[in-house]
Amino acid sequence: MRRRAETFLSAWKRNPSRKPLLLQGVRQSGKTFILKNLFGPTFPACHYFDMNMDVRAASVFESGDLHPERILSELEFLSGKRIDPERDLIVFDEIQACPKALLALKYFCDFLPGSSIAAAGSLLGLYFSTEPFPVGKVEMLDVWPMDFREFLEAVGQQQAVDILEDSKPSRPLSPVVHDTLWNLFGRFTAVGGMPEAVSVYVSSSGDGEFTALERARSIQQQLVEGWLADIAQHAGNENALHVQQVWQSVPGQLGRDLDDSADRFRFKGVIPGRKSYRDLAGPIAWLEKARMLKRVPIINRVETPLSAWESGSLFKLYIHDTAILKCMAGIPLEASRALHPGFYKGWVAENAVAQELVSSGLSSIHCWKGNQSEVEFLLDSCCGPVPIEVKSGRKTRSKSLSVFREKFDPALSVKLGAWNFASEGKTVRLPLYAACLLPGLISDLS
Repeated sequence: MRRRAETFLSAWKRNPSRKPLLLQGVRQSGKTFILKNLFGPTFPACHYFDMNMDVRAASVFESGDLHPERILSELEFLSGKRIDPERDLIVFDEIQACPKALLALKYFCDFLPGSSIAAAGSLLGLYFSTEPFPVGKVEMLDVWPMDFREFLEAVGQQQAVDILEDSKPSRPLSPVVHDTLWNLFGRFTAVGGMPEAVSVYVSSSGDGEFTALERARSIQQQLVEGWLADIAQHAGNENALHVQQVWQSVPGQLGRDLDDSADRFRFKGVIPGRKSYRDLAGPIAWLEKARMLKRVPIINRVETPLSAWESGSLFKLYIHDTAILKCMAGIPLEASRALHPGFYKGWVAENAVAQELVSSGLSSIHCWKGNQSEVEFLLDSCCGPVPIEVKSGRKTRSKSLSVFREKFDPALSVKLGAWNFASEGKTVRLPLYAACLLPGLISDLS
């Protein structure tokens, strides 16, 4: 499996003044695999220490001062291998299990600048560490679930990736190619981007499509149960129950409206006796920090910066991985194979687009809502906000986007749906599977 994080890691390696690197993200998103299996082989040697499993390695940080020379000397003794911090990669995995190791990154930055120190950890533990976070002393990289292009590469569809990345709004794809990519995207929403689920799906493909999907779904169910256990471990007794209740309510919240679109998050009924934003703000923030949810604020004014018009209590919540959303919602596997018509189709499409936007680096995402109109996503650009309308089918007429265009005259408007590529003046139509191309389109506005 190739990951787009490799591009960032290569740039970090080339930087002579690099700081220690901290990979963070939802548990099981592939942080360890990226460092150990993809990035490690690009160095003369990779020294890997798991702070959760290797008690002796963790004790090195707990038993003395945090000077890098002492730490590396003792780690050399434990591993029986010479460590050259100027040439080798040194990986501290599950660093949240050893708070002193997290703090030690500060001293690696101060006393061994330019060394190749990389750490990975679950945000469930990093934000609740007993030691101060090494602010300003580390570079951070968010690792999200695999995006559609990474999924295509993993299932052996490199040609599909090349075609997709070479696509332009003004140049429709042939019907055969478009239909193939559409079906692959439907498969992606069923398998998702959690690396273990993708790996199991690929290795089971010889046993038939439905069997492979069943095995991927089994992994998804295990992951959901594991996250619930992690919440119980890190959030405290009473708060853990509230965090779990918020997490488990999101699929039902997204599918509340009958018009297929994702609904705004409503507070009443999620936790018994709690019915305001203030009551649920803590659990929601906890899940955001753990990268299990993406909050998209709903605004009614379109002036930059868009963040100035957030109300705090008006937003949508999306699950970090669309296949996990389908698993939690209990959507049958047969329906999961593609975006078939159904009550769930619209909000599944929205969640899939949100997942693609976040994984491509577009973290500042909003939703616009007028009196009787709503545009699912609003992105910042140098030429003003860009509205993104999401449709799960082939109906191209959009009253809400028309209202937005008449009111704000954006430099670019985007419709995402089941259709092929097309360009209509300042409006472009893209298939849902091409959401990953939006950063490039927005960049071209400059």
